[in-house]
Amino acid sequence: MRNPSPFIQRMHAGGMMPIFFHPDEQVCLDLLFSAYEGGVRVIEMVNRGKEAKDIFPKIREAADRMPGLYLGIGTIYHPHEAEEFIDMGAEFVVAPVMNPKLGEYCSKVEVPWIPGCGTVSEVFFAQQLGSELVKIYPANVLTPEFVPAVHAVLPKIEIIPTGGVEPTAESLKMWFDAGVLCVGMGSQLFKKDLIQRKAFTEIQESVKQAMAIIESIRSSKS
Repeated sequence: MRNPSPFIQRMHAGGMMPIFFHPDEQVCLDLLFSAYEGGVRVIEMVNRGKEAKDIFPKIREAADRMPGLYLGIGTIYHPHEAEEFIDMGAEFVVAPVMNPKLGEYCSKVEVPWIPGCGTVSEVFFAQQLGSELVKIYPANVLTPEFVPAVHAVLPKIEIIPTGGVEPTAESLKMWFDAGVLCVGMGSQLFKKDLIQRKAFTEIQESVKQAMAIIESIRSSKS
């Protein structure tokens, strides 16, 4: 870890942050349970649908019964959105963009903020606004080579790639070898066909396998 604050330590310990949302509350709860039983301890529900504000309190309630689970809210663009979900118990905020006003708000209320960045300048401004961890997005466009390029000039910032990261040994090794703190995964992990079939045991197994791969990669480095 480049910057071992309490927040960074929790994200590092998580290793992988699954990203999920479904307009059906029960599906969200099933995905949360599958991820937790698969070994996940950091998870992001995204604010992508009119149902999100009604579902999030139910997710918070369920997460409270899962020891050690760290729950954040994603797809947040503006301070008023962050405020709503923080009031409902979001422990950190993830954004697809680098909005300075959102960063200032999160800093004021002392809630960790993970902005989406696509350039070194955006990463720099995010760090200036108090971000300890930035999301490089879309990661499949930026590629793992972007990570050491950022660290060459901003050595203390931590990075999580999101968008195109796959739960395979090849994909995960590329990103961790590049120097990321942890990885974010959504549809690659929670596949649509499995959700449609309500194959939550298979999803849990996929999560477990991805977590085992990350543990193996990290063990080989230590």
